[in-house]
Amino acid sequence: MATRGVYRRGKVWWIRYTGVDGKQIRESSGSAKLKAAEDLIKLRQAAVVKGEQPEVVKTKNSNFRELAEKYLGYCISQRDYVNKKSIVGMLVQEFGNLPLKSFTLDLVERYQAKILLTKVTQTTANKRIGILKHMFTKATDWEMVSESVSKAVHKVKLFKVDNTRTRFLSDTEIRELFQACDYVRVLKSGKVMKNSREHLKSIIAVALNTGCRRGEILSLRWEQIDLKHGFINLIKTKNTEKRSIKINDTLHETLSGLVRRIDIPWVFYNPKTGKQYKEVTHSFKTVCKRAEIDDFRFHDLRHTFASHLVMKGVDLTTVSRLMGHKSLTMTLRYAHLAPNHLANAVNVLNGTMNPTSTKLAQLTTKKDLAA
Repeated sequence: MATRGVYRRGKVWWIRYTGVDGKQIRESSGSAKLKAAEDLIKLRQAAVVKGEQPEVVKTKNSNFRELAEKYLGYCISQRDYVNKKSIVGMLVQEFGNLPLKSFTLDLVERYQAKILLTKVTQTTANKRIGILKHMFTKATDWEMVSESVSKAVHKVKLFKVDNTRTRFLSDTEIRELFQACDYVRVLKSGKVMKNSREHLKSIIAVALNTGCRRGEILSLRWEQIDLKHGFINLIKTKNTEKRSIKINDTLHETLSGLVRRIDIPWVFYNPKTGKQYKEVTHSFKTVCKRAEIDDFRFHDLRHTFASHLVMKGVDLTTVSRLMGHKSLTMTLRYAHLAPNHLANAVNVLNGTMNPTSTKLAQLTTKKDLAA
């Protein structure tokens, strides 16, 4: 039986008590658990006995569009803002001006199922639901929605997917990819034009020789590059940790050949506008198509870097450090590429574990003589 002054509205428990001014106060516990409401009313009544008027926080009657606007303002300086803005836009199209208090577990689960009907991957669906959950986390912080509604949204389970991907280029494919950056185009007039995507070729070279992510490469400034001592100092990384990358001879030649302008800090920029390249997705897809390389994304250049290191015998710990992985677990996906790595591991025991080895044979003989 509920404590006096505690009652239920739907799934949420509320409390009712008399304030210092003698007026009745009703307040939501924000929880579907009776104990949470009973604890809250004891707290409020104790405050009244002390002569303190409890400050009741009331959530605003906000709608989803209002939350979306505030959320985008909150994450505008974040690294993945562009992607979040796109996903939030899709969510606004779906939920529009729906009051936040109307969100339920059933509503979000039905939306989750609807996403899959559009033939998007489970990974993509997880990203949208993940952002929706975080929006309601912030909505609770901003007192735009009750905790009970937020908890209902967070009950939606994400799909279990295997995001492990180790697609990498062979030596032949790497040569073909670079060759595809230079191409010939025949105009309607019959004139032959030789074209070259030199900037893309250089960007690809950096990716293949450093294992850097696309964002890390495109945001490179000359002040981060030390050609004299052979280092690239990364500041903006996915793990928000600084890391230095050694410049090999191939990369040194590539960087030394780039046109550098005093008035432009960026390593890779549009020579016509002087602005930093923000994206190379379209041009990269075009080059891959020309090279007849299927199922390959720019991020797979990073996998190519790691895979070739492992195949050439570099130990996983070193590869992990070069990749900037927070744990060795992330690097283990490349372990199967190591040449005879399992055989080499157990072969180190050959000397001491061999019953026919000299030392062990000598010990055996001495024991036999003693017997």
